[in-house]
Amino acid sequence: MDLTTADHRRTAPPPATGQRWRQARGLQFLGPVQGSGLKDPAFLVRRVDDQVVQLSELLHLVVRAVEPPRPAELVADDVSRAYGRNLTADGLAHLVTTRLEPLGLVVPDEAPEPTRAVRARPLLALTAKGTLVPAPLVDRVAAWLAPLFWPPVVVLALVTLVVADVALLTRGDFWGAVGELFATPTIALLIYALLTASALVHELGHAAACRYGGARPGEIGFGLYLVFPAFYTDVTDSYRIGRVGRVRTDLGGLHFNVLTVLVLAGAYLATGSGILLLTALVLQLQMLQQLIPVVRFDGYYVLSDLAGVPDLFARVGPVLRSLRPGHPADPRVSELRPRTRRFVTGWVLVVVPLLVAAMGWAIWYLPEFLERGREGVRLQQLVFDVAWQRRDWPAMALAVVSIALLLLPILGAALAFWRLGTTLVLLARDRIAAHAREPYEDLTGLATLSPDPPPVVSAADFTDAVMYAAPAPVPTQGWRSAVYRGSGHLLNPGPSLPEQRLRELERRLRTPVEGSRRVVVMSRKGGVGKTTITLALGSTFALLRGDRVIAVDANPDAGNLAHRVAPPHDRTVTDVLRDLHGIETYAALRRYTSQAVESRLEVLASDDDPGIGMALARDDYHRLIGLLDRFYNVILLDTGTGILDSANQGLLTEADQVVLVVRAGLDGGRAGALTLDWMDQHGFEDLVARTVVVVNAERRGSEPPEPMRRHFEKRCARVVTVPWDDALEPGALTDMSSLHRRTRDALVDIAAAVADNFSVGGSP
Repeated sequence: MDLTTADHRRTAPPPATGQRWRQARGLQFLGPVQGSGLKDPAFLVRRVDDQVVQLSELLHLVVRAVEPPRPAELVADDVSRAYGRNLTADGLAHLVTTRLEPLGLVVPDEAPEPTRAVRARPLLALTAKGTLVPAPLVDRVAAWLAPLFWPPVVVLALVTLVVADVALLTRGDFWGAVGELFATPTIALLIYALLTASALVHELGHAAACRYGGARPGEIGFGLYLVFPAFYTDVTDSYRIGRVGRVRTDLGGLHFNVLTVLVLAGAYLATGSGILLLTALVLQLQMLQQLIPVVRFDGYYVLSDLAGVPDLFARVGPVLRSLRPGHPADPRVSELRPRTRRFVTGWVLVVVPLLVAAMGWAIWYLPEFLERGREGVRLQQLVFDVAWQRRDWPAMALAVVSIALLLLPILGAALAFWRLGTTLVLLARDRIAAHAREPYEDLTGLATLSPDPPPVVSAADFTDAVMYAAPAPVPTQGWRSAVYRGSGHLLNPGPSLPEQRLRELERRLRTPVEGSRRVVVMSRKGGVGKTTITLALGSTFALLRGDRVIAVDANPDAGNLAHRVAPPHDRTVTDVLRDLHGIETYAALRRYTSQAVESRLEVLASDDDPGIGMALARDDYHRLIGLLDRFYNVILLDTGTGILDSANQGLLTEADQVVLVVRAGLDGGRAGALTLDWMDQHGFEDLVARTVVVVNAERRGSEPPEPMRRHFEKRCARVVTVPWDDALEPGALTDMSSLHRRTRDALVDIAAAVADNFSVGGSP
């Protein structure tokens, strides 16, 4: 089965005013891909030409919403409500014209049906396909055979296979059967016929396994794998039934082959026919061949479904491009989950060298291969001539089949080289054409313009960018750094992809700030690590930005933020408010704050005097923040848990950005979602859209459920999981250097997501 993904790019569409679209004729919505290895949900749609297309959730909603045809504005509103994020009419037009129309899924309301939609062209796939058994008949037969996949039946079949093989090896006359074959070569035709019949039984096994899992199989057909005849079964619908069901479907053909071997073994033990013995043994060799995961055999599809990636070969190019030093990860790789990405990368690193080695071996021995093939064909021609003279029709048929089997590998190799050559030629032609178009595109419409004046020569040319070439990035981590240092800086493999990503995050984190930015760190429940995240986030900003960064303990219930940074300080928020009018300089304010030795983060403590009877009010924090705006670039406010508290509501009014801390469990996600709901209902929609959600792991290996992560991703700017770290557990003084590297990287990710909004709005 071939999947086409919606990843095509075209030019920008015209404005969407008055545009209407409809679904292409004959679309079938197959539902979400179960057990997908992608980070985000994927959906399958089947076109009228049986091409299956994989879509993102947003594109799937658009295809659903365009029927019945309506104005673009109404469709965009429906999609926005279903997706949880705003989609404009122009954005809808862009998605339709650049993604969905080329795929033949959506057409303008008055336009004819698409005639040449994009089709997948998988590597090493079947061609010249035709239907052998129609889908309705396959479905009925599969329903009858599906009970054979009842687990006790499968276990019994495997146990019986072991017993049968022992009996064949101990009681079977293998060499007698081989001698019979040599004495009467025409019986090879019977073996070919039995193996062909077993191949059809194999396909019925795939169909029956698909039906047993709850999906509906399609037709059984035939095609050419390179030039070798092969059968296939359409089991695309199995993507609806989960990973276990798909793997069962992949192995269903082998299960039916096991049953076939049992029938052949029983018949041989009853009759002693050497044909049956040889067929049973050859069939088991073919079963082992089917488990090879390098080409599109059953083993390949098992690995593909275990990884949750429909077409592993489609990821070969993206993975290889992503492995180049100094290059970012290809989008087809970054969209995979981390475990799936490692799985696919490992498969590519094994398969590509094997295929390259096989191709090199074939090229090296091609002359001898052709010579041996020519001699074999000449010998079979002589056999055919002798059989013709004797009118030995079985021998003539065997000679013809033998000649065909000798020619097929030669034709297959020639076709493989032809396809490789044409692919390389097309790639070269496209690149040459792209380079040839660039100057003409750049000069379009400029013929009547006067030439640019020559640049003015001045002292402004004396800059590093003008006078010196940009230095190559240097690795600082892992084996790349060891190679760079060990070679005396002669060998520079460049930073790894994770290091490049971290540097990009740090660049975003250092976004310049005009005035100050107020970041409220909040949670709906206590004990989720809100204060820890405030401390770690503030320390990250202070370490990597170099600005003045302060964290304010705005928890009315005796927060402990200051105790996590430095020894206790006797000045608090209340003291600052009391002396507010006398604080005119940064030096004067500095007497009221604690400072972390390592990160230089400053902290303003809250009151923890048990004699206090009233918390600070909304106006108090307003006056405090007004003072801090004068001396600090980044202000973090560690709030309490009461969303209905007037002080917390006042802090939200003052905020430029919100960091929402939640637990990884269901109750933590629900509490966070309720907080966002309250903000939406009380005029803080802009803050919700810019919110960074931090999922704080409370134990090793805890991760948020995928639906929870997707919920917050739809509503907020970013979702980051902070892994469990023993250094944060004691709740005492915390140094950034004691944190695990993964924790520090996650904190940089959070800080970069917060800093992405530093250029938007803010407090002057």
